[in-house]
Amino acid sequence: MTYPEIRHPSNRTPPTWDGTLPDASPPPMPPRAPAPRSGYIAAHWRGELSLAESYWLNGVLLGVAMVILESALLAWMKNSHPSLTSVLVIAAIYGAARLIMSVWQVVGILRSAALSGSRWAVVVNILMVLAILAALGRLPTQWHNLQGLAQGAAEQRRLSHYKIGLDPSGDAILAQGTIGVDYAKGIAEAFTAHRDIHRLVLDSLGGDVDNGMQLHDFLVAHPDISVEVDHFCASACTLAFIGGTERLVSVNATLGFHQMHSMIDTRFSADYTESKQEAFKSLLAKRGASEDFIGLAFAKQGNDIYAPNADSLFANHIITGLRLDDRVVSAGQWRTEQFLYAYYRNANTKRMGDALTLIRTQMPQIYDAWVQRNLHIQQEPGRQQRLTDYNTALWHTLHAARNAAMHTVTSDHVRGFTMGWRDMLLHMSKRLSANACGRYLSGLPVDAGKENDAIYRANSESYVDLLTDNDRARSMTIDWSLGARELAQVRRNVGQSVSMQPGGDIYALTCQRQIALLDGLLGLPGAGSDMALRTLFTQGQ
Repeated sequence: MTYPEIRHPSNRTPPTWDGTLPDASPPPMPPRAPAPRSGYIAAHWRGELSLAESYWLNGVLLGVAMVILESALLAWMKNSHPSLTSVLVIAAIYGAARLIMSVWQVVGILRSAALSGSRWAVVVNILMVLAILAALGRLPTQWHNLQGLAQGAAEQRRLSHYKIGLDPSGDAILAQGTIGVDYAKGIAEAFTAHRDIHRLVLDSLGGDVDNGMQLHDFLVAHPDISVEVDHFCASACTLAFIGGTERLVSVNATLGFHQMHSMIDTRFSADYTESKQEAFKSLLAKRGASEDFIGLAFAKQGNDIYAPNADSLFANHIITGLRLDDRVVSAGQWRTEQFLYAYYRNANTKRMGDALTLIRTQMPQIYDAWVQRNLHIQQEPGRQQRLTDYNTALWHTLHAARNAAMHTVTSDHVRGFTMGWRDMLLHMSKRLSANACGRYLSGLPVDAGKENDAIYRANSESYVDLLTDNDRARSMTIDWSLGARELAQVRRNVGQSVSMQPGGDIYALTCQRQIALLDGLLGLPGAGSDMALRTLFTQGQ
């Protein structure tokens, strides 16, 4: 039996030289090149980085770097005082960048964990979920903060309504309006443009605390610039004001202090404002303000202000001088002039101011005694009682000056004063009552109502007429004995003609007798009238 020839495929591997067959496994393939990795940012996003690298470098380390950057930004804003509009832009840009960064971090770490097969993948996934929840929880607060920044920026722009330029006299820089963005910078530039001017006049309701502090620091650095308030300076304006070395206010001006408040309803802004307020308190203390003053200065809230008087401003070293019209007075000068100046501020009392000025010039001891009484009255708690005591002090002062003047004034001034005095008493008796007239003569308070101004002016005019041209060095020949005899005689006559009726009004009788006495003395002939009138006003009524 024959077998067909078995044919082998032509590609059969031939035997080797030693009769063994070669390895039947296929020949090795050349090594495959690794797939090229994306750029680092894209590689993290696609999860191509190792889990450790994604989590620790791009998650933890980059997160710490962002915290450091935030702290640096906050420190920069504290020191450079950018406008709230600039802060809003920075916050919006940073917030958007931080959100994109967070999404990139979390997505990349989650993808890396999914591809890693590491046992730590579950832990990392849990941490990322917590990070996502925390980020979502912060979104409402961050949005609220951005809204607050937007409102604060709008408010700050609204406050930036001010004018800075030369005052009408041309010898000062005048800054009027609310303190806003670049307020301090504008004042500094004005002084740079006018290097021969060294006086700043402020007129502001306040505004931005940062600009107030910047102006304060500018004035501290330029002690040659005097700062002055001729109308109103409140809130942040007072912070700027105390930076001056020479600090003046007009007698009619107002300095107003109150608590600082933040334009933005955020914790950071509230803490920042509180730090500025504490800095303001420290600056006041360094100037010499007492704890009581500082407490009162920051007790008012909102639009309420604490407006101390000139005495308090001097005592607490807030001002160094007070401008009275065209001159500046010190604390000591104001102490002696404040009560006199008060009379010149009202048209109805100006002539009494003239009378008191004559007393000050001619009889300084009487004037000084009046000032001392008023300083004591000033400390009394009740306003109505103070007003009553001020009037009583004035009454005693005028009578003391009148009595002293009887030794040196001429006869025509004595007679003119007497006639004016009598006419005023008649006016009071007719327009008010004889009782009111008598109370006035007795030094008691009288409610003159509508007639108060007329009586006050008449009384003022009589004393101005008496003291005008009075020479304290004048030598007068006065026969006091003649005066006493004539006065006694006229008094006896008046006592007989104007007698007390049963149950009568003692004050009304006093008025009637005084008018009759003056008429009788004016009717005496010759020197007897003059001597008797001098004796009357020297001894009292």
